[in-house]
Amino acid sequence: MKYNLSYVLGALLSVPIAFIAFLFSVFQLDFHFMIDTAVFAGSYVFSFIPIQWYSSRKYLKEMGLTRREFHFIRKQLNDAHPKLKRLYKNYMRVRSYSEFKNLNEVAKLARTIYNTVKQSPEKFYTVESFFYSHLDNTVNLIDNYTMLQRMPNKSKEEKAKLKQTKLTIDENKRTLVADLKQLNESSYHQLDIEMELADIAKDRNSYRQAIPESTKEKVNLKKNVKKYEYEMERKDD
Repeated sequence: MKYNLSYVLGALLSVPIAFIAFLFSVFQLDFHFMIDTAVFAGSYVFSFIPIQWYSSRKYLKEMGLTRREFHFIRKQLNDAHPKLKRLYKNYMRVRSYSEFKNLNEVAKLARTIYNTVKQSPEKFYTVESFFYSHLDNTVNLIDNYTMLQRMPNKSKEEKAKLKQTKLTIDENKRTLVADLKQLNESSYHQLDIEMELADIAKDRNSYRQAIPESTKEKVNLKKNVKKYEYEMERKDD
């Protein structure tokens, strides 16, 4: 996430500033070593905060988000991360290849949506339902399904409920597919624009290359200069 680079930039620039202040305190002010250390720490903090704030402001402006919106989105991502871990734990519970394959597809969809929003936080509002309900519902269903599926001596009613739960999980998977499609819609639209521009540039180059040399206007500069000088001499006479 680009925003995190602001912390790296703040640290890289604040350390030399704090070190210079520390050397100045040691050799010029001749304070106690504890005070010199406090000067170093204070210089680091008071230089880090404005540098980090200014650089992060630039990234937020590029994303079109306010600082408050960004922190809200980051909180949603932090809340979603342990839910993804719960989803991965179910790999050890599945009892058949088909269940493993289905779980892997769901986990891959959820992970892709999460990572995409993490890299581009401005896309959060395109799939906010994923973080509010779709992920929770899917994880809870899979948790309960994999746990109850391993229980022995199931009745017909219990087997029917598990079958219905599996169908609901499949419906949730289709919902995640729709979320991912909606998330990538703007990227595909931008791709279409870039392809159209590339085709226009290609057609323009082809048109230029198709013009024969004989039809291109050739200008004899020397002849035009001599004609101009002759006309100027006649006016002077």
